[in-house]
Amino acid sequence: MKFENVLRITQWGHGEGADKVPLYVFTVPAKAIMSKETIHRRTPQRRDGYQRGLADARLGKGKLGVAGYMLNQMGVFPTSVLVNVRKKDATLDFEERNKLSANIVTGDLVVPDDVTWYVLDGQHRLEGLKIAMREKEDLAEYPVILTMTNEDLFYEMLTFYLVNSRQKAVPTGLAYRILQRMLYDKKAPKWIEQTIMTGADRRKAIAATIVDYLDRKPNSPFQGRIQEVGEPRKPEDVTTDATLTRYVAKILRETAFSEMYDEDVADLLASYWGAIKDTYPDCFQNPIRYVLLETLGLSSLSKVFPTIHGYCARDGSVSKENMQKYLGYLQEETPEHTDPDFQKAITESWWHKTDGPGIIHGTGEGHYAEIARMFAQKISIVVQRERKKTEQ
Repeated sequence: MKFENVLRITQWGHGEGADKVPLYVFTVPAKAIMSKETIHRRTPQRRDGYQRGLADARLGKGKLGVAGYMLNQMGVFPTSVLVNVRKKDATLDFEERNKLSANIVTGDLVVPDDVTWYVLDGQHRLEGLKIAMREKEDLAEYPVILTMTNEDLFYEMLTFYLVNSRQKAVPTGLAYRILQRMLYDKKAPKWIEQTIMTGADRRKAIAATIVDYLDRKPNSPFQGRIQEVGEPRKPEDVTTDATLTRYVAKILRETAFSEMYDEDVADLLASYWGAIKDTYPDCFQNPIRYVLLETLGLSSLSKVFPTIHGYCARDGSVSKENMQKYLGYLQEETPEHTDPDFQKAITESWWHKTDGPGIIHGTGEGHYAEIARMFAQKISIVVQRERKKTEQ
């Protein structure tokens, strides 16, 4: 397929490892794209996928939908759809006609007929056009502004992340997975490590890997019970990988854990949550009845983990059994506690959606942090009580 009067624009940055990238800008009728394009979405089976699913609201015929915009409104898209033809599939052939400057050239572009055009940005525009074309056949000739590249899969993923994370929100779980791929992919240029893979983003990438371990390890109570990005929810799922990744990333802010190997942190967390499961078994057996495996429980208990780990490390035994000992202190009465909701034993009834205290119905990370602080205070009270017994 030959496209004439194509504009080849070469752009670059000065980040270490960044290369010059030629961009081919031209227009094609909508119908010409429909038979070529595809979306490389992430699913549990396609772990190198990077695209999100389609949002129904953006495809409708109402005022906010692309189809409605085409059928009832201006129907003008001044920005281009971004697609990539992968290097492994073909090398684009460009014949220069007119050199406007060192980095801007016009000419003819030959794209092999049998290659796929991977859509990096613009999938809702294309899908909305398809819907509108069914009512208005002339839209098959709609001129779509196209920017085409000829790079590899890693470039696709990276560009998708940069375009979407810096303009409009990428779904959180998908963002974590893209960060994970960028951290561990050996093709990543140095500038990614120096600018993106630092601080919180680096912790999120590592946390996503730790969550993968928790989903696979036989000693993890989350084994096979974590809903992944792009996966329909299974009856046995108790949480999502996005939720767990968020709280594991917060744990990694502690130096003691950030300096460990990923799998070692996963082993600790598998033991910790295994101890929680043994302490509150029905919360795992019938999670729908309780809030322990909902955001409140996952957040507050994740925040308590460094405290319990600290006690265990001081004992010289960071084992599941020792963690369970300290978690068991939550089930003791502490009348000296400053908050009445934490003076009684924190039994399974405390976590119960119907029988539990009003505090379990609060929301927000500030609220969860306060619950974690109350848990830590309760454990501290019992620890001091046990010390006094030993000293007597």
